[in-house]
Amino acid sequence: MSTELFYLTLVTAFTSLLWLPYILDRIAVRGLTTAVGYADNPKPQSPWAERLMKAHANAVENLVVFAVLVLVA
Repeated sequence: MSTELFYLTLVTAFTSLLWLPYILDRIAVRGLTTAVGYADNPKPQSPWAERLMKAHANAVENLVVFAVLVLVA
């Protein structure tokens, strides 16, 4: 496996695991039943979890561009 594909695999694994902490925070703050359901007025998540959600979305969006660049190169 080339170095580029190795790092693409690492970035993909990191991006796929990035959602776990903010989901666990959601369960800790709201409780399991409220976290998986649709509450009328859900409790806000911790500030770090909100930031992590944005970081995860950014990583998912940029993974496509990064993967194309690695595969073309």
